[in-house]
Amino acid sequence: MRWAVVLVERATEHAGHWQDALTRLAQAAVAEGHQVVVVTLNGIPAHVHRELQGHGVHMATNSEGAGGRLLFTLARSVFWTARTARRLLPHRRLPHQFTLIARCLVEAASLRTARHLLGRVPEISVILTAGEALHGLTRRLSGTSHLRVVHEVNTTEDRLVRGLGLLAPPRQVTVICPTRSVEEEIRDRFPGLSTAVHPFALADPSERITSAERPLARRALALPETGPVLCLVGGWWPHKDMDTMAAALESLTDPLHVIVAGSPTHPALLERIARAPGVTLHTLPGPLTPADIRRVYAAGSFTAVIRHPGVGKESGLVADCARFGVPLLLSDHDTELTRRVSPWATVVPAQDPAALAQAIDQAVHHPPPPPPPTAAEDLGLSTPARMLTLLHTLTTQEP
Repeated sequence: MRWAVVLVERATEHAGHWQDALTRLAQAAVAEGHQVVVVTLNGIPAHVHRELQGHGVHMATNSEGAGGRLLFTLARSVFWTARTARRLLPHRRLPHQFTLIARCLVEAASLRTARHLLGRVPEISVILTAGEALHGLTRRLSGTSHLRVVHEVNTTEDRLVRGLGLLAPPRQVTVICPTRSVEEEIRDRFPGLSTAVHPFALADPSERITSAERPLARRALALPETGPVLCLVGGWWPHKDMDTMAAALESLTDPLHVIVAGSPTHPALLERIARAPGVTLHTLPGPLTPADIRRVYAAGSFTAVIRHPGVGKESGLVADCARFGVPLLLSDHDTELTRRVSPWATVVPAQDPAALAQAIDQAVHHPPPPPPPTAAEDLGLSTPARMLTLLHTLTTQEP
């Protein structure tokens, strides 16, 4: 059967794993003969746009139809209100409430746009980076049942947003949570919401980095052909404990090349790392393409994912290690994640610079083995085709 598949992505202002998931899901749907519409009303990088169009995906970067245009105009007005409120009311909750409302309006405008372009209700509609509130209101305003991937809960609802949520209970909506921890947070706030747990990251057995890629990657990044290289990939978001990483690098006993790839970063911490004895720092600012990220991993000897205790959201970087076969040092910030990766990752205590420095020194002298070919399966990662089947199953099943 030929489906109409709608993929909505609003979080395009930052580079990240959304690019990989969006393009690969769209390509898998096209390969199966489905009609695919990708809606990115907040824009999309030119290289991603070209790649998707090259695979026969219909791209929508502007709102379409009277309903879609009206909702997107309202969304921009509410975003402007949120930005103004942040300037006038620093550290207050009200700006965040406006942001939740604006995200809901963008989501509804995106789904309306897709329906206008298709001329009918699609078989599968997925918001790949959805807001953590106003699920039912998005459904009501868009007139479209859909799946929502909620990656994390950034803020809770105050009286204004809770009141809006009561106007439209979340029927005909299913929230996909990448981890059990995120699902627990969502269900605490929305007990009647239909949820499912499944990793967002995708994997394919053919993705593993080969030994032949390392010398090419190191030459491309101006790194020495031999010697240990630690790669730190991705933006330094608040859930990452880069203070502990910087302190550990200051305590190393052996020379080490460190490549920091992505943005945003903290200039003061970068200066600390650059001044650390024995550390030779290389930086590759973002935004990065998937090919850039693969090159960094190929050039590195190992990588590290160090987070604050209690962070339970999915780590795309850990998924990268499983997909590409990259040796990993991981903080024990999440008990469930530690349990899954401990057979093949080096786990260190969170917020312990001395233990992390010791683990890095050990990795310099004795390079840790790469994850086994079963690592992606250990994390529950799906191929794009299997994920597409899951999305169809969740769409058609009773909540």
